[in-house]
Amino acid sequence: MLELTHVQRKVMEFILNHMDSTGTPPTIREIANYFQWKSVGSAQDVIAALRKKGLLLSPMPGKSRQLVPTAAVLDGIFNQYPAVNTLSHKSRFTSAKKKYLEKMNNSNVLPGFEDLLRVPMLGIVQAGNPHEAIENAGEFIIFPSVARNTLRDGKVFALNIEGYSMLNVGFLPKDIILVETIQTAHDRDIVVAYLNQGEVTVKRYAQKGSALYKLALKNISHKNPLPPAFLVPENPDFEPIPFGIDESDKIIGIVRSLYRKSVF
Repeated sequence: MLELTHVQRKVMEFILNHMDSTGTPPTIREIANYFQWKSVGSAQDVIAALRKKGLLLSPMPGKSRQLVPTAAVLDGIFNQYPAVNTLSHKSRFTSAKKKYLEKMNNSNVLPGFEDLLRVPMLGIVQAGNPHEAIENAGEFIIFPSVARNTLRDGKVFALNIEGYSMLNVGFLPKDIILVETIQTAHDRDIVVAYLNQGEVTVKRYAQKGSALYKLALKNISHKNPLPPAFLVPENPDFEPIPFGIDESDKIIGIVRSLYRKSVF
């Protein structure tokens, strides 16, 4: 069983009670002030230990209120960590925990982080040659710094990037893209598309008659018949892909944002 020190239990208790009473997680400074620690460094050390033990979500860049317990902790905290049964107002907390979990299960919005999205991770998309999507049902990612006004009405999901065909727009292997499920694209949109009965790729969409389409036409070896559109890479080492000739070709969604966990 996972062991918690006395201080770690007290900090978890404070985080959970703060979320219960205010609806948002505390900041690290609020924790330091509550426990009358002279430096926020003491609080940061405890938080780092709690994250290492899998009790808190990973930190989000530029966010102060990011001390959110994982769903597993909220769902099983009384059974898994008996010492936390000493929490004050246990029945009140249990009710708050239930409401919090319901919000997490029924919404893309993470409570306490209304400017972030909790997005299902559907697998890997090849940013080189088309590749079958690998779906991993049940996995989620918290997507930071998403401008909601860029979204239309489609649902959102996340995919991992493989390959280098979108290098010139900054898409690197292991990057994560946020995709909105929209089946129509405008010229120059970066899209995720189905090709050849199930293969998937991410490219820039070039509508027939556009300047990008004409440029793509010059860079392909087979020009007949002319396709309704091209999927254009952002890397000169890759050729544009004719799109729309096969009836199975379709747009899955539009890429709305990019998240890179680390540059190292």
